[in-house]
Amino acid sequence: MNGQNDNFILIVAGEDSGDAIGKDIVKTIAERGFNAVGTGGANMQRAGLKIVANFEDMAVSGFFDVLKKLPKLFFIKRTLQKKLKDCAALICIDYPGMNLPLMKLAKKMNKPVFYIAPPQIWAWRKNRGKHFKDVHVGVFFNFEKEIYESFGAKVSLIEHPYLSNAKICDEFKDNVLFLPGSRLPQVKRNLKKYISIAEDVENAVFVASRQELFDFLSKELKGRFPVVLREHGASFEGAKEAFCMPGTAVFETFMAGVPTTAVAVVDPFTYIMGKLFLKTKFLTLPNIILGKKVVEEHIYIYKC
Repeated sequence: MNGQNDNFILIVAGEDSGDAIGKDIVKTIAERGFNAVGTGGANMQRAGLKIVANFEDMAVSGFFDVLKKLPKLFFIKRTLQKKLKDCAALICIDYPGMNLPLMKLAKKMNKPVFYIAPPQIWAWRKNRGKHFKDVHVGVFFNFEKEIYESFGAKVSLIEHPYLSNAKICDEFKDNVLFLPGSRLPQVKRNLKKYISIAEDVENAVFVASRQELFDFLSKELKGRFPVVLREHGASFEGAKEAFCMPGTAVFETFMAGVPTTAVAVVDPFTYIMGKLFLKTKFLTLPNIILGKKVVEEHIYIYKC
């Protein structure tokens, strides 16, 4: 990789879980003598990422959220496509809506691609797997490895970031935790339902994954319930119970031995699309991996 345009690696994450994964990757990129350029949150930025777009603009969840942010998302996509022309390689972390098109374009340009936490093709739209032929992929579970290998991907099994270097957090111990989402639109939709549940339990604590969500929850809850800004890597071990938006949080609380219930409020279109296209019996990773219901799942329709 020679030339003045080969001194940076484009790395794209669009949500908090990807930001947590990307932090150490950014550090590794720097150790290899490259600059890390792209999108990521506070963790990746502290590690040295040079951002080219506002991370908060990428935090969308559900059909209507995407519609509202389409102009910003198109701008980010164009910006990343321009950067792709000059980068030495592309690293994608989750966020398939943005990363899949970038990956396809990078392959056409003969750019090296590494995709960490690729789309859940085992859950829906399995045909996307064909685009991963000869792509280097990093997954967390053996069943994912087997599926991607069947499409010709070069698959590595990597350790989930939340299973290593976990720190015990005293603010979680013996409390009932409420994690209404890692994206602001999710939190706004879920909050009323989560408050109604919290009112019926003792020692309810709301957990925010970053400052923006902490500020929002603190403002909306007005002291009714404590709000904790979770330190990166803090374990949920010791919590009495947890109510979480389906996703990484459910996996984390379950692996920490906390009785967990998944609760989500979704817009009608997203609910219908899920009913039509989801190929799994369950929504949450613990249930999917074990093949049985170990986490209760409750989905409610948001009245737009």
